[in-house]
Amino acid sequence: MKVGFIGTGRMGGPMSRHLIEAGFELVVNDLNKEAAEPLLRKGARWADHPKQVAEASEVVLSSLPSPAAVKDVVYGNDGLMAGWKKGDIYVDMSTNSPATIRQIASDASAREVTVLDAPVTGGAEGAEAGTLVIIVGGEPGAVQRMEGIFQAMGKKTIYAGEVGTGSLAKLVNNVISLTANVIMAEAFVVGVKAGVDPQTLWEVASSGTANNWDLERLPRFTFKGNFDPGFRLSLASKDVGLAVQLGREYGVPMPVAAAAEQSFLAAQATGLGDRSVYSIIQHLEQLVGVEVRSRA
Repeated sequence: MKVGFIGTGRMGGPMSRHLIEAGFELVVNDLNKEAAEPLLRKGARWADHPKQVAEASEVVLSSLPSPAAVKDVVYGNDGLMAGWKKGDIYVDMSTNSPATIRQIASDASAREVTVLDAPVTGGAEGAEAGTLVIIVGGEPGAVQRMEGIFQAMGKKTIYAGEVGTGSLAKLVNNVISLTANVIMAEAFVVGVKAGVDPQTLWEVASSGTANNWDLERLPRFTFKGNFDPGFRLSLASKDVGLAVQLGREYGVPMPVAAAAEQSFLAAQATGLGDRSVYSIIQHLEQLVGVEVRSRA
């Protein structure tokens, strides 16, 4: 099967590499060609724009930073829309707005192109290891055709329902995880400010009811002052904002998520947007004059 991949950054790069290693014929595109160079050395072909990717592929996947970026890839000059052929499949693996992917699916159906939304969870580590969980929404027959591709990139595929439900489920996951990041930052800063060693705080929380996926990673990142981007804070801010927007669309009050969004926006305003999501704590550290670090 001829496969195209658009967006070969921290997530899309290793995902694409796994496809090449699984034997798929791959054509790639990214705003920054340098990001695709490791893939080109492994045998992928370069396309100058999304239209060329669509023309050369039966299936096109994308991993992009925002709904606006997805719309530009589909509808922009030399976008996918200009290169789609009857029977093609487009799979957006970004954390996207459900309304955006549903509109794309509607427009694509007029050209007899099938659209799936298949966001992933597992972070950059999961992308590198090929252990992502892929959450899929769309037509079941098209999902079945994608089985080999998904297996090359992830350890598990969860079918969520009609197109758009993959994005809905991913936003539920992310707003829980990212809101937990905000409250962890507040709790650890107040604990350290009050005089408790951060390693002790972590041992208590990780041994008790507060344990969670992000807490388990604090010793490797926050405690060592390692805020190099894996999952960028600006993307976390975007995802929480999409979840809050979803609440407005469905008339569901989300005061805790809205407060978390403001915390991310405040941290982003101080210049932390391109750092790791865990750098949310640095904004609080600067405000109160403590650092949550441990040599343990």
